[in-house]
Amino acid sequence: MTADTYFNWRDEVQLAFSKKTEIEQVTLLIEQQAKRLGFEFYVLFIKHPVPFTRPKTFYYCNLPEKWINFYFQENYSPVDPILQNCQLPGSLWVWDDESAGEGAVMMRAARRHGIYHGISISAIAQNRATGILSFASSDPLNNVKLTTELQLKLQYMVELSLATLSRLEDISMVSVKLELSDREREILKWTAEGKTSAEISLILSISQHTVNFHQKNMQKRLNAPNKTQIASYAAAIGLI
Repeated sequence: MTADTYFNWRDEVQLAFSKKTEIEQVTLLIEQQAKRLGFEFYVLFIKHPVPFTRPKTFYYCNLPEKWINFYFQENYSPVDPILQNCQLPGSLWVWDDESAGEGAVMMRAARRHGIYHGISISAIAQNRATGILSFASSDPLNNVKLTTELQLKLQYMVELSLATLSRLEDISMVSVKLELSDREREILKWTAEGKTSAEISLILSISQHTVNFHQKNMQKRLNAPNKTQIASYAAAIGLI
């Protein structure tokens, strides 16, 4: 691959995504790009940072319906090696049983459903959601050969996919929106530092009642279970 070849491809794909106005068009384009790279299947997984206990997740894919049903029936999500190996943005994983850990059982089950070799890569969207794009093959002999070209194209594809879904205001990219006043940001900052309400009231020269009022209000708006989680949630979605 030459630099010209890659950037020509990049310009072509960027233009194609920019013309899409419907989610179905976006997913079809992802599928077409997967096939151009020698894969039959794709999965785009999107996970939001909050709430921590049950974060919002979304899937777009063209996997066999039988496998999708079996995946959720067996509750593979907690041991899914793709989610485990690509949870940090910028991670790349070429599928193999050895590094799949407990998820090796899932990989074997996938092969029984006609899904063999694959590769996954992750990126973070502007709204702090994490996207994982996977391409997979139905050919048991089609081993994935990781090249610089493949890695660069996958990385750009996942970033472009997330940006396009965000541009189209797809439900998968809708995140918690919270406008904070300067006073609320100050209280959040000191809450994140581990200060108590009494300490924050002294630092900001306001009453403890005012501090508690703002904390409880933000707790309700963020649907956070306690004061500590308010700051954690706010940091996770980039508010502080």
